[in-house]
Amino acid sequence: MAETNYQGLLGEPDMPNRMRRAIDKLAINDENPTWVGSKKVLGNDSKVRLGRLVLPGESKLDELLRAEEKGRSVYTKMVDGDGEVWELDFNYWPSLKRYVFKREWAKILKKFGVETGWIVQIWCFRSTQNKPCFGVNVVNPLVNQNF
Repeated sequence: MAETNYQGLLGEPDMPNRMRRAIDKLAINDENPTWVGSKKVLGNDSKVRLGRLVLPGESKLDELLRAEEKGRSVYTKMVDGDGEVWELDFNYWPSLKRYVFKREWAKILKKFGVETGWIVQIWCFRSTQNKPCFGVNVVNPLVNQNF
């Protein structure tokens, strides 16, 4: 199945205000989050029982991660579009050569009612503990006609 280009469907969108305020509290030295890109939710990404989001292989993430973080699992934080902070596992799956959000992804699916075809917008920033963290906004393209 073809994947949506990870570098954004329409370029970098505006970050939701509540997400921005939450990130400002977590980020090191008021660091501006880096736009990573958008991903269209595919069938398995929307299954609560699987509880994971596989990120496309062609991403900026390798540029944003430190050498010791690349290809490893990192327990980190993610801020959703409402500003809620989640603890999650950010893993690298060597068999797929891709990064994956795990653990809390199933709860995010339930909270927002994410379905196949929705868009996930992703930003990356460093926490005050200097770990990679993420801002993730989910968008229903049937409601938001910009997609």
